[in-house]
Amino acid sequence: MRKLATRGLIALGIVAALGLSTPVLASAGSGGQGSSSTKASRQADAAYLAARRAIQVDFRTAVTQARTTYQSALTMATTSAQRSAARQVFEAAIIQAATTRSAALTALGPEPSSVR
Repeated sequence: MRKLATRGLIALGIVAALGLSTPVLASAGSGGQGSSSTKASRQADAAYLAARRAIQVDFRTAVTQARTTYQSALTMATTSAQRSAARQVFEAAIIQAATTRSAALTALGPEPSSVR
């Protein structure tokens, strides 16, 4: 079970890293002077990506905190019931973090067309 959760978190991290880095790499070659609408578009893109990064950082922080709390609870647990309860609290915290991230991404809205 622990391996499955670890693999899931690693896969989620890879998908997030690819999702955040691809637009940045795609726009890396475009340079030069632009019109004011181009500058406004770039500012909107930058704001969107910054908000998206902040959402991801908040998610990672929540997961790290949940993991730390879980490890602490495991060291103090003396029975299997306590370990099971600690695991359930950990899983609930991960689900809550994912739900919060999903809601924040939904509230952020779709990507600006130039980010794609």
